[in-house]
Amino acid sequence: MDAFDAGINIIFFIFIIYLISRVANFIKHTKDKLDEMDKKIDEIREYIDNKVSKH
Repeated sequence: MDAFDAGINIIFFIFIIYLISRVANFIKHTKDKLDEMDKKIDEIREYIDNKVSKH
């Protein structure tokens, strides 16, 4: 049974590492999207400021 338990432990360990990597990837993707939205908001503000200053 020791070899079986060791195999189960290894599979469980690999599964935990996989879950951590998926969460990290999700967080990075979310951060990238938030940065992209911040950039778009800045562009919109700049556009509005230019329109207001011309009138």
